[in-house]
Amino acid sequence: MAGLVCGETFLRVGDRFLGAFIPVPIVIGISVAMAVGALLHAVIWHAREKKTRVASEQVFAFWVGAICYGIAFDLIMFGFQKIFHLQFTAPLAMLDEPFSSFSRQWLTWSYFGRSYGFACVIALSQIAGSLLLLFNRTRLLGVVVLFPVMLNIILIDYFYELDPGVMLHALILFLGIVYLLALDYQRLVDFFLRFRSAETSLQMPRSVKEAARLSVLIIPLFLIALFGSPDKHPTLTGKYAVKNMIVNGTEGIAQTCTDSLLTLVYFDIANECVFEFNGQKRRMYGTYALEETKGSMSTKWHYPPSAIDRQFQGVLQQLGKGEVQLTGTFKNDSVSIRLAKL
Repeated sequence: MAGLVCGETFLRVGDRFLGAFIPVPIVIGISVAMAVGALLHAVIWHAREKKTRVASEQVFAFWVGAICYGIAFDLIMFGFQKIFHLQFTAPLAMLDEPFSSFSRQWLTWSYFGRSYGFACVIALSQIAGSLLLLFNRTRLLGVVVLFPVMLNIILIDYFYELDPGVMLHALILFLGIVYLLALDYQRLVDFFLRFRSAETSLQMPRSVKEAARLSVLIIPLFLIALFGSPDKHPTLTGKYAVKNMIVNGTEGIAQTCTDSLLTLVYFDIANECVFEFNGQKRRMYGTYALEETKGSMSTKWHYPPSAIDRQFQGVLQQLGKGEVQLTGTFKNDSVSIRLAKL
């Protein structure tokens, strides 16, 4: 484990900061040598233990110290990178792109980079926990601090599909932390599972206690079920492109970027809706009311102010295969709009 942690740490630091001085193949070679060397030493050490008496405690303490040092060095480096704006940065041009165009990785990076204060909290947690690892008396406290930090990082790396190399690096550091945690397994079991506080132990029938514990699951589920889903029209909810539109008997479809004809319609949860007129800067935001049995539909706009009197009144007909037909009046115009779900 010590070889993996130290080798991976050297690989990241060497690739990131020493590439101008040491060729990448040499950095990789040194990292592999660390991992293999530690493994060979473990084999030789155990073989010598069987034949003769060796200072096993000191050897073991050395390798535990190596794990602590490797983890601390790497995480402190990560912490300072966050503080000095070397992490969680996204290209300025990308930040002007539509939210939906971001990959999961850039979305995550941009989100965490939005708050420098929060990035500093993560950084200080990494630095403080790492420093605690370097002292025998506070090593367990450091592990307890770093365990949730690294677990959260791994979950983010996995579910937001960050680079596999980043995921592997975090996983190796996390395994090192788990190993350090396992060294104090008995102390943790005694503290978390066997220790009982007489001062906070409430004297009441067991059945009442169990009912109270169960209520924290049942009551929230009941309240959520009572509230219901905000998506009142799940079959309609989605993004639609205008496939065909007739205004006052004349067919019209946006041909150029300057045409201000309806091009996109969004039916969202909580009966929110957006009409987009050939550009994100030409949008009307509001809500819609739909009576599904009759198909009657109306809109009520709340932004921009100039759109407030441009209500749609008419009928919505679901044609199947993701297509919808809107027929009615839009302000003073008679319209028939065919939408296709994207």
